[in-house]
Amino acid sequence: MDIRSKVMSALRWSAAARFLGQAVSWGITIMVMRLLSPGDYGLMAMAMVLVSFLVLLNTFGLDAVLVQEKEMDEQVRRKIFGVIIVLNTLFFAILFFGAGAAAHFYNEPPLKPIVQVLSIQFLLLIFETLPQSELERDMHFAGRSIVDFTTLIIGSLTTLILALLDYGVWALIWGTVVTNAARMVGLNLICRNQVWPSFSLRGLGAHLSFGAFVTTDRGLWYFFSESDKFIGGKLLGNQLLGYYAAASQLASMPINKISGLLNSIAFPAFSHVHAHTNTETVRSYLLKATRILGIAAFPVFFGISVTAEPTIAALLGEKWLPAAPILQILGVVMPFRLMSNIFPPLLWGIGCPRTSASNFAIAAILMPIAFYTGTRWGIVGLAYAWLCMYPVVFFITAYRTCVAVGLSVVDYLKQMLRPVAAGMIMYAVVVFCQQYVFGSVGDWLYLIQLVILGALSYAGAMLVIDRQGLQETFELIRS
Repeated sequence: MDIRSKVMSALRWSAAARFLGQAVSWGITIMVMRLLSPGDYGLMAMAMVLVSFLVLLNTFGLDAVLVQEKEMDEQVRRKIFGVIIVLNTLFFAILFFGAGAAAHFYNEPPLKPIVQVLSIQFLLLIFETLPQSELERDMHFAGRSIVDFTTLIIGSLTTLILALLDYGVWALIWGTVVTNAARMVGLNLICRNQVWPSFSLRGLGAHLSFGAFVTTDRGLWYFFSESDKFIGGKLLGNQLLGYYAAASQLASMPINKISGLLNSIAFPAFSHVHAHTNTETVRSYLLKATRILGIAAFPVFFGISVTAEPTIAALLGEKWLPAAPILQILGVVMPFRLMSNIFPPLLWGIGCPRTSASNFAIAAILMPIAFYTGTRWGIVGLAYAWLCMYPVVFFITAYRTCVAVGLSVVDYLKQMLRPVAAGMIMYAVVVFCQQYVFGSVGDWLYLIQLVILGALSYAGAMLVIDRQGLQETFELIRS
């Protein structure tokens, strides 16, 4: 099977599983948010700041080595597994015994048992890396997609049941742990390739060097993208952070799921392309991916932004309305965050992890400064920090990535011009028509009318501005 066929097969299986799973998961998430309080989500956000950071570092980037290396000696795999065991056990101990310090930092005593329970997932992650990396390396996404779908449903239902039983924030905590346990079991059922570990580092020098860049890359990405919650939690408290976290979660739902799909497919795909073709093919893949992502992303996120208040009121209820202005601002920024998510797997795939890491280093310097400054205006100020600073970060990282593949940044940015223009037309139409539609904010009928108006105006604008791009996107979906 050639690389295009492998990529298309991976896209079919992954997209089908993810979108079907998300149709259920998003509905359950909305129900859970209606049941829980902003304070619950604030506590969860505080706990996940540290936990999620360590999850990104739990393989020291050696999972990327396992994906990139097509032929790997059994002894090397055993040594990598040994490193993974040591790291995850260490992170479990750090979180379990350091949970009190985290609670003290945020001045939130309930945070201690929450962090301790979440630390359990590191003992489960030990057994995920080898099977998951093998499935991604060989682009065998059928079984992986089934596991993702099943895991998503099990975790979401667990969270919903516990929320209905009035477990509060613990519904989110145990839902996360159950999700990780289900994924670990599923991956090992479909890919039985565990090995006995070896705790020697001899012969791992080159792999550890590559993994160090990947780990630095991931750590810097997390530092810049999640430092808003770290700073907001410390300076604003769990109630206000809860509103911000809820708006961020709603705005990020599409980007998180699409990014997971992109990262799991793009890295092995670019690795294959770089190894078997040439840089020109890599450039063409980047431009095509940007065009298609832009056509899909801008109407979705601009639509979320322009309908923020009626969306919050209809989906979550009036208690969550303070999150509406945050969602409106973040919705404008999210398309560009989605576009930038293809840069790391591309740079890893062509063997340039240093460029990716330095891209995130720039973001990790600029964004926290913006977040700290933004807290002077409360939680809305955190959202404005994204709006004001992230376009600068995006342009810098896009330019440096284009240089790495020999592409003009102007040619890259041109791929987004037409979807952006059509999205702005859609935005203006919806804003103008809000006063003429039936119903009021909070009514489902009101929201549905705005969504239909937005979809029709975007489709009409694209038919005039970029009919060829629409056809290209529909051909990809049909294939």
